[in-house]
Amino acid sequence: MSALKRALRIGGLSGLAITGYAAYAQYAIRRFEHLDPMNAGAPGSYLDIDGTAIHYVEAGRGEDVVLIHGWNGSTFSFRYTIPELAQRYRVIAIDLMGYGYSARMRDADYSLTAQSDIVARAMDRLGVANAVVIGHSMGGAVATRLALRYPEWVRKLVLVDSVNVTEMRRATRFGKLLRVVMPLAAPLLLHPYRSRRRVFLTAVHDPAHLTPETEQGYFRPMHMKGHLHSMGRQLTSRHHDELLSPRDISQPTLILWGEHDSWLRPESGERLNAEIPDSRLTLVPSAGHLPLEEQPDFCNREIMRFLQGDEAPDGAALAAGAETAS
Repeated sequence: MSALKRALRIGGLSGLAITGYAAYAQYAIRRFEHLDPMNAGAPGSYLDIDGTAIHYVEAGRGEDVVLIHGWNGSTFSFRYTIPELAQRYRVIAIDLMGYGYSARMRDADYSLTAQSDIVARAMDRLGVANAVVIGHSMGGAVATRLALRYPEWVRKLVLVDSVNVTEMRRATRFGKLLRVVMPLAAPLLLHPYRSRRRVFLTAVHDPAHLTPETEQGYFRPMHMKGHLHSMGRQLTSRHHDELLSPRDISQPTLILWGEHDSWLRPESGERLNAEIPDSRLTLVPSAGHLPLEEQPDFCNREIMRFLQGDEAPDGAALAAGAETAS
């Protein structure tokens, strides 16, 4: 009997401890997420897309170029890309729902399909047609869906260290479990500056690129109210995505890939290049998962060549990269 009482006592204390920590975790999340996206000094403008405030940055004139960021990115991710392209093109960088300065909708569909629909509606509202669409990482998967589902609106595609739509479901297989764990783990693993920086370091080849300004630009949107909840929703919304194939992409496609990417290995870029009929792959020297951050001049030059119709073969592009790196 005494053993049973001890077990019940230990179980009761454990339950109290878990309940207490869960309450603390919610409190810590509310303190960490102290910014309102609508009043946080957004650098661009807003569109109301079916009741969701979508933030975007627009610059330049000419043919349309649309930029779509990756996981936990924002329009800030394109701060080196926008000024260069805006010299010849009308550039529109969009914060996807739940990212940057866009709204965090509590019960919304955060699937890639829903995000591509939001981008399409934003393009329609802004009078964008027959655009070049550039997507980085998860944004590449959104751009791919946009090109496949709205082919008449996308004339060329640029995928930068892009998630492959055929591989996305594998990465989110444990989405429901992660959604439960994230709020409990956030105060210990996600919120501390050292933890965030440690993860960020794995995304770049050269840590020197992670200046205080860069960290501030990438980390600030994490402080928006409802950010962690929206991240969780994204992990469990992917089952809404229909299965698509890059083999069906008809648009000319440039694939840029950091040659030292440890998040998505260059082999993933090679598979995309093999699957997309009219594509070419260019490895970005001395870059990890964030080549637009680490090698903006190289990336801008390759993107401009592609936009202007210079369809150099892979070998020439790689040779140019090797020459630049030497």
